[in-house]
Amino acid sequence: MARELKLSRDSWWVKNDDEWQELNLEDAYTDGFVEDVNSCSHRRPFSDYSNELYLYYFVKNKELENTVGEVSNLSCSWRARLTDKSLLYSFRKNYGVKVNSFSVVVFYLQAVAAFSVSLLLSFFVAALLPFIFLRKSRGRHLFSRSSFKDKKKVFFIRSKSGYSRVRSFIAECPSCMVLADNFSELKVPGESIYSVLWSSSFLGLYMKTLQYTTRDLWLLFKDARALLGNWMALSVFWAYWKRIPQKALYEACFEEILRLVPKDSVLFSGEKEDRFAMLQTRCCAWSGINLTCLPHGLEYGFRFPGGLCGSTFYCFSEKARELLESIYSSKKFLYSDSVLNKMLGINENCRKEVSDRVCFFTEPRDQNINFEIIDQLIDAGVKLSIKLHPLENQKIYQDRYPGVDIISDLEDGLSSSFCLSRKSTVLIEASQRGKQAIAVLVNRKDRFYVEHLFPSLSSEEIVKVYDFKGLVQALVINNDG
Repeated sequence: MARELKLSRDSWWVKNDDEWQELNLEDAYTDGFVEDVNSCSHRRPFSDYSNELYLYYFVKNKELENTVGEVSNLSCSWRARLTDKSLLYSFRKNYGVKVNSFSVVVFYLQAVAAFSVSLLLSFFVAALLPFIFLRKSRGRHLFSRSSFKDKKKVFFIRSKSGYSRVRSFIAECPSCMVLADNFSELKVPGESIYSVLWSSSFLGLYMKTLQYTTRDLWLLFKDARALLGNWMALSVFWAYWKRIPQKALYEACFEEILRLVPKDSVLFSGEKEDRFAMLQTRCCAWSGINLTCLPHGLEYGFRFPGGLCGSTFYCFSEKARELLESIYSSKKFLYSDSVLNKMLGINENCRKEVSDRVCFFTEPRDQNINFEIIDQLIDAGVKLSIKLHPLENQKIYQDRYPGVDIISDLEDGLSSSFCLSRKSTVLIEASQRGKQAIAVLVNRKDRFYVEHLFPSLSSEEIVKVYDFKGLVQALVINNDG
């Protein structure tokens, strides 16, 4: 019987015995998966985007390869994402699968059109962006070498979660400098890194932005082609036409800051492996300035082609430190319980505050799994509170669960006696606060990430439950204890 693979708008389907079933990508997560995704990790990257291409596209391709199996026909919806279409048509080349010729031609035209338009839009944005931020920076702090004369510590902030990791360090160092990337209207204490545009260096920074945009467009294509193939390389540009010029402008401003800070200063970043982490690491290495990473998220247990941020990288656990030191053959990875508590904002008051409740911390990906967990807990009669991930829409949960308490403040949620999540740093934050942290691993992908890809979550202080019966039992047992 012929087996078919079909791509809908946002999901994959296979046809077996005349019946269509949605493809379960959980099936890819076997013991050999990490070895498979590491197959290209030792290739020298061309660009600062290599880790993102690896994580968001190469790993997804490996998920499909390890799940689909043999197919004889391929088809896709015209509304499917272009990058997903690229993955689909890669099966045609790899396995010699029959595909409608007209569909292939349409895809090729879409990929070339997306690539061409992306190039034009990138140059257009790169030409305007410095002027936009020059206007935004008017009246702000004007940077000069004297501005950094006594600043031995400089913190670079790009997100609220990144700021939360360094807030305690900033509080104990009132003479430090805090530079925020307010491209997305980030509101944290400190100066905008783009304030450096309001100086005699503007013309130089403007030309560098155009230069770096041109460079990144070429290097991104080289990395994507080497990692994903020619047509996928063209397809990914549509996701990056705004990101490339913004990163180019940030890099020009970052280099200007490095020119102003004393060489014995220590820089701090909350980035981990994305394009900003890579540019910060590269620029600091060239300038001979130390960059310390206080990561905003969990460490992955596989090797990224471009490595991880900084000349020093603080881990969330000793086990993560040992693993990263091994796979990267580097001594830059450190673990300190006191540093971890500062990163998590933990003090004695945090450990004393306890609310007698069960709080489930959601994740933005695979939202249906969040719903399944909440439904089962409600059906079991558990009085539940929910703390939503910042990227999730609160109204969706309010409409679906009108009688459930939704907590808005993270610290309030972490004061709960039971903190439940699938695979998140909140499990570490809860356990460090002395609360009962429970990882709810009811699907194979979450289990695999906790057991193989997020070494810091393997801590024995985090209870792991693998089905809803075990979850209810864990709540009862630990409550009695």
